Amino acid sequence: MNNPKVSVLIANYNNQKYIRECIDSIKNQTYKNIEIIFHDDYSSDNSIKIINKYKRIKIIKNKIRTRFGAFNQMNAYKRAFKKSRGEIIFLLDSDDLFKKNKIRSVI
Repeated sequence: MNNPKVSVLIANYNNQKYIRECIDSIKNQTYKNIEIIFHDDYSSDNSIKIINKYKRIKIIKNKIRTRFGAFNQMNAYKRAFKKSRGEIIFLLDSDDLFKKNKIRSVI
C-alpha cells in the first residue's frame, strides 16, 4: 500500500458557513490521492450552491430527512460509503476540518 486511495466522506446539513474551510482543508492536504464525497441532507441554506463551485467532488443530495439528526448523519455516511472507492475511509462533518498533514500522518 504505497499510495492508497483515500475517501473523505463529508456529512452536511445547513453548514454553509463552514463548507469552504472544510473542503479547503481536504484540498490542501499534503497527501493527494484523495476522493471527496459530500452528502447533503436536504439543506435549506446555500450549502449545495457553495459545494457545486468545487471540482472533483462527488455530491449526494438527500431529499428525505427525518427529525432524528443522528440517524440522518449515519445514513449520510452509509450512502457516501457505498459510493467510495478508497482503501482508507475518513469521516468528516462539514463544520470541521483536517490539519494539513492529517491524512499523510495516518497513511
